[in-house]
Amino acid sequence: MLKRLTSKEKIAGLTILLALLLTGCNTQKSLTRKRIKSTEGGLLRGVFIKGQKPEKLSLEERMQFYKVPGLSLAVIDKKGIEWSKAYGVADVQTHELVPPDLPFQGGAFGQAIAAAVALYLVEKGTLDLDADVAAYLRTWMFPPPAPGSKNKITLRQLLTHSSGLSDRIFEGYSGQEPFPSLQQVLSGEKPAKNAPVWTGFKPGSRPHASESGYIVLEQVLTDVENKPFAAVAKEIVFAPLGMTNSTFDVQHPSGGPARTASGHLRDGRLIEGGWRLYPGTAAKGLWTTPSDFAVFFLELLKAATDTSSKVLAPATARAMLSPQKESFAFGFSVEGAVDDINFNIRGKTDGFVCYAIFYPVRGQGAVIMTNSDNGMLLVEEILRALSAAYEWPHFKPQEKPLYRLDPSIVRQYVGRYEVNPDYVLNVAYQDYYLVVQPTGQALTKFYVEGETLFFSIDPFIRIQFLKDNQGSVTGLVLWQQDFELTAKKIQ
Repeated sequence: MLKRLTSKEKIAGLTILLALLLTGCNTQKSLTRKRIKSTEGGLLRGVFIKGQKPEKLSLEERMQFYKVPGLSLAVIDKKGIEWSKAYGVADVQTHELVPPDLPFQGGAFGQAIAAAVALYLVEKGTLDLDADVAAYLRTWMFPPPAPGSKNKITLRQLLTHSSGLSDRIFEGYSGQEPFPSLQQVLSGEKPAKNAPVWTGFKPGSRPHASESGYIVLEQVLTDVENKPFAAVAKEIVFAPLGMTNSTFDVQHPSGGPARTASGHLRDGRLIEGGWRLYPGTAAKGLWTTPSDFAVFFLELLKAATDTSSKVLAPATARAMLSPQKESFAFGFSVEGAVDDINFNIRGKTDGFVCYAIFYPVRGQGAVIMTNSDNGMLLVEEILRALSAAYEWPHFKPQEKPLYRLDPSIVRQYVGRYEVNPDYVLNVAYQDYYLVVQPTGQALTKFYVEGETLFFSIDPFIRIQFLKDNQGSVTGLVLWQQDFELTAKKIQ
């Protein structure tokens, strides 16, 4: 026979329950604080010398080192935003601090949003993934095909960068320049600075990152909905998800949130006018915040697991989060496998660099946005700190052994190497390493990696010396991330 609880026993039980709940809450808060502290003080360089322990660096000092004025990030854990913070200033001239809700230019982040918009219209029957997109175009057309040629492009190809359209990186426009229409960009007509998007056209070719494909996609979405793409994206994605700090308005910020971050060059100077305008907004014209973009991806996860359908139905969300063509999904790149599979995207415009990564199985990820052309150098160090704090399988520093070459070999690399008359690399030899000093910059130590290959630690740069058939050194090639520089030996 069950015994009825007394009032005293009920109160005692409630007290225990509240204590357990508060303990769990405090434990999570404590863990989050620990992770934030670990991230802010645990940035790691890309390489370290074998036998030495990787040095942990502070976020503040690395922002100064790379001349990155401002940074904003959101970190995901347990399929939710665990924490978000902003650092530094939005503009080196105004010195306004960066709040977490300040929009940055997201570059290719917009491609993921555009892909979701397109798939939403596929669900509604407005578009077909495998139909010829030419059938949907109204205000712009591809040129007539040559006799006997087949130039059908499908929506699936546009979304997976396999349309064969131009792989050109499209330039932005200052507020003082004539601004082209989307149709002028597509056709390569003035005042657009680019060639037509069909230059080098090979439909269905092996995928390569193509902004052209997403510019064509924007025209498709604009024509089938008969309204500007910015309005379509707001109606289908931003409004339902409460992404109030996101917009594709090409004249941002006049048509969007009142404040934005300003872009900065590699040397720390402000970009004239604060930012560039991009007529192909689906390709690289998004303004957003890390938290807004994290909300977008978390919605995809919820939809894929049948717990939400604010934008896409579960089957469509699962398709969007599946590899489609080699390493490309719809709007994202895909890496890893099984539990470690991740979706990532890098955005780059003049003065802004951002990166997002999501581990769906782990329910973890991060969105990091910077207002500097040097941003990716800093982002990679932050990712290593997050990897250590959250035990991610990727973003680990490389261990490099030290080698010595015979001094006679190393000395042949000493000299002056000209990139152009105004930019020269002076190379000197000290002990077992080379010292390289570019015009107007501090010197950097380069250690031996091979007979002609050297690397630096801070930042991680590699140099390969070039020789002619007679074995004489003629020049060098320098790599830093995706940046490549070639110099000719002149002395």
